[in-house]
Amino acid sequence: MSVSLLVARLLLAGNFAVAGAAKLADRDGFRQTFSEFGVPTPFAAPLPVLLALAELSVAVALFPAATARWGDLEAFALLGLFMTGVSVALARGRKPECHCFGQLHSALAGWMNLAGNSVLATLAGFVVWQGWDGDVGPSVISWLGLSTSQL
Repeated sequence: MSVSLLVARLLLAGNFAVAGAAKLADRDGFRQTFSEFGVPTPFAAPLPVLLALAELSVAVALFPAATARWGDLEAFALLGLFMTGVSVALARGRKPECHCFGQLHSALAGWMNLAGNSVLATLAGFVVWQGWDGDVGPSVISWLGLSTSQL
């Protein structure tokens, strides 16, 4: 079970790392996304940077076992917010351009976003559920057989 927890954490960390870095590289495009989702202009300016930093913090927190539980809870919460935002936009009949991965990938927000985020939320939920007692699997460093002195 510990290897599957580690794999789930690595998949989540990779997704959040790429998404966060891509958003930082495409702040203008992502700022436009916030505007299209209906976020008021004064908030649309700082939110892309804050969201990208939150995603990067999730990725970093998921690597060591000591912080993985908190990183996973943050991932689960962010994915819930993303799904809520897309659901509200769809319910209002809007399909804004989603720069989820900055210039790497952009598409209209829709059911595919909800499906992809649901898969990621399921992974995050799996790690939260299995790791509720603190056992979220091995840290990446120990799994690779490295010590901190080797880094």
